[in-house]
Order: sequence, then structure tokens, then C-alpha cells
Amino acid sequence: MVTRDRAENRDSPKMLKPLVEKRRRDRINRSLEELRLLLLERTRDQNLRNPKLEKAEILEFAVGYLRERSRVEPPGVPRSPAQDAEALASCYLSGFRECLLRLAAFAHDASPAARAQLFSALQGYLRPKPPRPEPVDPRPQAPRPPLDPAAPAPGPALHQRPPVHKGLPSP
Repeated sequence: MVTRDRAENRDSPKMLKPLVEKRRRDRINRSLEELRLLLLERTRDQNLRNPKLEKAEILEFAVGYLRERSRVEPPGVPRSPAQDAEALASCYLSGFRECLLRLAAFAHDASPAARAQLFSALQGYLRPKPPRPEPVDPRPQAPRPPLDPAAPAPGPALHQRPPVHKGLPSP
């Protein structure tokens, strides 16, 4: 009976509350760290290099940055394709950073060597990528005529039945 009472107490809301609170704090801290890194990337402010920066200071930097951006780039003004491409690249990088931060939260149990090797491999994705070739038109092209007029036309033969193999049972 004592064992059952302990098991019930372990799953009680009082026991879950600290765990839920810890997860909430971890999410807040990860988001603030990502915000600090994004602000550092955008503003190059040396104060943001300090990883121990207070949470309130990170939020103040973010508010100041957004106020400045809204003065420079009023809402509703059309953006150029270059600005859209830059925004897309920034989104990609911030999404990747978020994945790295989450991975770091789970990887803390791994050995330091394994963790360093994993993060080193993933870091390669943050390097600038070479320009891609022009996109290919996805529409199908008309088939080209065969070089040899006696050759069959390319493409799958329609309405043909597969060959029947003698000696094999039919399905």
C-alpha cells in the first residue's frame, strides 16, 4: 500500500509542476539565446557577443532593433526580389539555428568528442552555398523524333500486356 501511494504521488500535479516549469524556462532561455544571436548577426553590436547578457537587455535590444527597422522600412512598401531572397536566407539560417539549439538541449548527454563532431558536421550547412543553375522548366517537352526512322518511338508502350512466363503459376 505504501508503494502504491508513492507511485500515485509521483504522478501528482505537485510533482509535474516543477518539470513543466523547467521545460518552460528552458524554452524561454533557448529563444532568448536565438534572439541574441539574430540581433548580433543583424546589428553587429559588440555588447551582444556576451552569452551571459541579461534577459532584459536582450529584449531591450530587440525592441530597439524593431523600432529602428519600422522607421527605415515602413509596412506596406513593396519589397524587391533581392530583399525577399535575403529574408528567405535569414529565415533558413534562423530555422537552422533553432534546430541546433534544440539539438544541443538533447545532445548534452553525448560525449564531448561525439558532440563536437556532430556540431562540426552541421556547421557546414551554415556556409554560403554556391549559386544554383537556372531552374529547369518542369513542363514536359514534346518527344524528339528518333534518329533512325525504323526505330520505335521513345516512351512507354501503352496497352501492352507483360509477357507471360510458361511454367509459372498465374497470380
